[in-house]
Amino acid sequence: MQIKFEILKKGDTVLNVWENHIAVKKKSGEVEIFQFYVDEEGLPRLSENTILVTQGNGSISAETTDSDVTITTF
Repeated sequence: MQIKFEILKKGDTVLNVWENHIAVKKKSGEVEIFQFYVDEEGLPRLSENTILVTQGNGSISAETTDSDVTITTF
């Protein structure tokens, strides 16, 4: 079986794939980490949550469709 993830946009590059994660470097230089899993029916799925690594002042925040919440700053 071959599982195909169609998540790249023009200019994106896959940096690494390990366990159930895919690290993608975006054209902008940001890195987005996707998580995938196999559901109860044995079908591959992408998690709705991703991790985005970008330039900033050392803060971590979480965004949902409802609101923005700052988790911590260091």
